[in-house]
Amino acid sequence: MFGAIIVAGVPSVESTRTDGTGAANLNFNDGQPPFACMDLLGRSVVARLADDWKRNGASAVSVFVPQRFASNANLWTHAAERLSEYQRQGLSPVLIAQVGAYTEIDAVQMCGVHEESGESITRAFHGGSPLNLWNVTPERFPERESLFDALCAARSADYQVRGYVNRLETPQDVRSLVIESLGRRCHFRPKGYEHKPGIWMGGGAQVERSARVVAPAFIGRGVRIADECLITRGTNIECDSRVDFGTAVEDSSVLSGSYVGIGLDLSHSLVDGDTLFNLRHNVKLRISDPFVMRRNNAHGTNNQLPSDFETGEMILSSTEELAK
Repeated sequence: MFGAIIVAGVPSVESTRTDGTGAANLNFNDGQPPFACMDLLGRSVVARLADDWKRNGASAVSVFVPQRFASNANLWTHAAERLSEYQRQGLSPVLIAQVGAYTEIDAVQMCGVHEESGESITRAFHGGSPLNLWNVTPERFPERESLFDALCAARSADYQVRGYVNRLETPQDVRSLVIESLGRRCHFRPKGYEHKPGIWMGGGAQVERSARVVAPAFIGRGVRIADECLITRGTNIECDSRVDFGTAVEDSSVLSGSYVGIGLDLSHSLVDGDTLFNLRHNVKLRISDPFVMRRNNAHGTNNQLPSDFETGEMILSSTEELAK
């Protein structure tokens, strides 16, 4: 048995990636959560990671998210307190992740590698680059001040992640994860039922009779697709969104609680309320006309987590608790 701490960092200001892709880092600003906290194919990466670690033997999972705590520093202060609490409880080792990235990792195997190494810390790597994912023996790692910096600076054993990794830094990364999932090229799976081969739907989704949904596609819970619409080529429409009459959505992601208006041709894009990211031209636009795009008034929670998630921390004691 092991403990786990997940920190969902506050998104940074807009910047340009330095990995040679030229993709602009168009993550959300103005207090919006990072991509990992948002619904993607029906559930957030944070929730999926916590659930996966519970299934794989974590006796406790603490999740810290930016809704309540205003900065990364505050998030990590609370994470350090939780690490000390785990130590007092005799819970060791402890997995610590800054999410961030979607990482397919064998938690039990990483714990085994960590114990064999004899080091106080083991850090995960992928393709030669470090991930913000560590395995820590609390009693051998006394540092609590500036925990994140201490983890990054400390000597550590290496654990090579062989599974799928998506860093979820840009809208391009979001689209890549959706396409890989719908194509069954990673373990990330839609949350819902397979209405037809390759077409996934969440509870309460409504697609009008004259609308067409072409596989692969995902229609989230509470979504409304109006008459004469076309949803195609790996598109995902997340919870409580609405696509209005006659609009075609191709190779795009419509995030939770978004309204897309009448008679539009939306392609190669990501939509969040009144914000449009065009991935082909790599530009971000704010749409001022509410008849074109806006936040849907029917929007509910977009994380599908227990209510404690909204207060900034949740501590899970059972898989069923996460699934509420």
